[in-house]
Amino acid sequence: MLVIKCPDCSHSFVWTDTMPLKGSCPTNGCSWTYDVHVELKKSVLEKTSSKNDSFRCPHCKNQIKAKWTTCDQCGCFVAGSKSFKKTHIFLYVAIILVLLSFVYRYRF
Repeated sequence: MLVIKCPDCSHSFVWTDTMPLKGSCPTNGCSWTYDVHVELKKSVLEKTSSKNDSFRCPHCKNQIKAKWTTCDQCGCFVAGSKSFKKTHIFLYVAIILVLLSFVYRYRF
């Protein structure tokens, strides 16, 4: 199965093995014709080119060096696929320390 997106009507449809290799878009009123071989090459290029790109900041989409770093453009701390502002990290650490001090002080 292959998901094909029509450039004319921007609808997607699934091509299965029972469908012809070359055919028209199944959307009513659309005259675009597809070729499975061309669409498969496009799909493979999209998948492989996205993996070869360097890492990007989830907040500003700027290129970054690694998955665990700070972004030079927006200043956010990037941890995998999440981004945090530096001030928020300070707040989280402060809240965690306060909670741990309460647990330590009022333990059994």
